[in-house]
Amino acid sequence: MIAYRKIRVSSIITKSNLPDADYVINPYVDCMHSCLYCYARFMKRFTGQKEEWGKFVDVKVNAPDLISAKTTKYRGR
Repeated sequence: MIAYRKIRVSSIITKSNLPDADYVINPYVDCMHSCLYCYARFMKRFTGQKEEWGKFVDVKVNAPDLISAKTTKYRGR
């Protein structure tokens, strides 16, 4: 059973250390897979969730409102 929680956040775009992307968009925290190699497992310590990693999903319900259609700050990045 996966525990879902709706959360509101102040930012949706995150600086990335991935080779192909300067920034990433994360509309949720965790997933249902709980991969052992997941680079984001450390995020659980910031969520306040009691469930183990892979057993919850925090959905950022205001995510669409945080990306301005008129911004050019992230274009091409």
